Amino acid sequence: MIRMAVHFVWSMLRHQWARLMGYSVFAPVASQAYRNRQCGRCAFNEDGQCTQCKCLILAKTMMALEECPIGLWHRVWIAKA
Repeated sequence: MIRMAVHFVWSMLRHQWARLMGYSVFAPVASQAYRNRQCGRCAFNEDGQCTQCKCLILAKTMMALEECPIGLWHRVWIAKA
């Protein structure tokens, strides 16, 4: 539980910093779809929650700077135009 809370706080700080630096907080729709497909086939997906990091998959796959704990997909840094 503590690990999940620490990850959440760190993630929110990272996304706020990125937003202030001019990066998009949300992943492109194509990236979100790819991430959801990968997670949908993953053995660690248990009813929409990752058993490795305990995150809700739908929320995690939307965020640009999140990454899969087992390496199925990575962060995307998208500079805002």
